[in-house]
Amino acid sequence: MPRLDLAKRVATLESQVTELQEQVRSDRPQRRKDWRRAVEKYAGDADLQSVFADAMKLREADRKRARKSARARSR
Repeated sequence: MPRLDLAKRVATLESQVTELQEQVRSDRPQRRKDWRRAVEKYAGDADLQSVFADAMKLREADRKRARKSARARSR
């Protein structure tokens, strides 16, 4: 393989690696902010707040049941 062809191939590969590195760097910050965007997007949503309130009620009921069960087992 002539040196000139090899030099061109290496230059092409170097530019491709540089492009891929830039893509990775530009994608990382967006991933880190995804959960923040979701929180901001649904922060004032009344329906979602209602779902959360219902979930908290169910969770509290589960806690009470677990506490009763633990007391009954300890006796």
